[in-house]
Amino acid sequence: MMKIKPHKVFYSVSFFQFFMREITGTTLILFLLSKGLSLETSNYLLVIYFLSVFLFEVPTGAIADKYGRKISVVLGLICFLIYSIFFMQANELWLLIFAQIFGGLAICLQSGALESWVVETSEHSVEDLFTTANSIQYISGIFCGLLGALLATYHYSLPWIVSIISTIITITLCLCFMNENNTIARHNANSNLLIIIRESVRIGINNKAIWIIFFIGLFISFSNSAGNTFQQPRLVGLSEQGIWIMGIIKAAYSLCMTLGSYLIRKLYRKYSDIYILMLSCAMIGIWLTLAGALNSFYPVLVTFLIYEVGRGMYPAAKQIFLNKRISNEYRSTLLSLDSAISQLGMCIGLIVTGIISRKFINIKSDQAPIQISWIICGGIALIPIVLLLLFKINTKGNRQLIGNQNFKS
Repeated sequence: MMKIKPHKVFYSVSFFQFFMREITGTTLILFLLSKGLSLETSNYLLVIYFLSVFLFEVPTGAIADKYGRKISVVLGLICFLIYSIFFMQANELWLLIFAQIFGGLAICLQSGALESWVVETSEHSVEDLFTTANSIQYISGIFCGLLGALLATYHYSLPWIVSIISTIITITLCLCFMNENNTIARHNANSNLLIIIRESVRIGINNKAIWIIFFIGLFISFSNSAGNTFQQPRLVGLSEQGIWIMGIIKAAYSLCMTLGSYLIRKLYRKYSDIYILMLSCAMIGIWLTLAGALNSFYPVLVTFLIYEVGRGMYPAAKQIFLNKRISNEYRSTLLSLDSAISQLGMCIGLIVTGIISRKFINIKSDQAPIQISWIICGGIALIPIVLLLLFKINTKGNRQLIGNQNFKS
């Protein structure tokens, strides 16, 4: 069988993973509104999804560490296939909830496992791997944004059919080209799943850099909850152009996220990972706040697109910061723990903004609830900057103390 280098497999799978999620995500909230759900109910349905991710993340990360990255990724894709089929066809709320649970499980099985696999098998640096992968994902967002909106204008189920086909392609790609060298050692290892989980949690608690990242993920996910879920009704409503305009906007902000990922690569040549992570949080917080404060289409669109540059910077900045500070043995579980805490932040954000927006019924409703949500979430995104400043000051102080102790000795 033909062999493909690990980084190329990683980039290809990353492309399809993003594509199959975002081609439906472009019109997801509008799709739920078309099923008769309110914006508040749609938010609570998403809470089910992110709560599932929170509950399943660490156990599924341990599965990847014990039984192998490939098995975890493929099982995740199969769960995503089940989720897509049910979600596309369901009209009853309980079936949508059932689908969301499978969707959460799908994300858990994939998250951390693919990252761990490429870090362990590729000779490329983590900076190159994650900045390139994020750029590729955002470029795929351009195509799936345009295509998703176009297909949805004919029928909301068409993007889901394309997503199902993409998932099948990705499963085939992983089965054929994801190769692992240390699966036997994992199977024969004495550590069981509970030991892996316990050790990963202990490492996360004892390593200040890791739990700082956990807290940052909590706040940024809370912030992104309103930006992600309310962009469709806000921008389509302000434009008064119809669903098709969301495809153009999706393509535009995918380009902005690509620019953000590209900026990370450039900035790492001159600045430390802490400063770059602080900058990405500042970009998210400041520009989302401005997008909430304004209330006419073009000013909101411009500020929202700059916010998306920050959103494009943040994942790569966080991945590099975290992967440099964890070992291979518990990498998947620690990455899953980080993802679980982030999902908790998303759940809290969705509940809070869902309550605020309960009077928003359709795209013609008053936009004030969305504005308030964006301003609150923008402020929340600035809290990590303070945490990182304290971490940097504390780290510098500890180094100086160590230096003084060495000098006295």
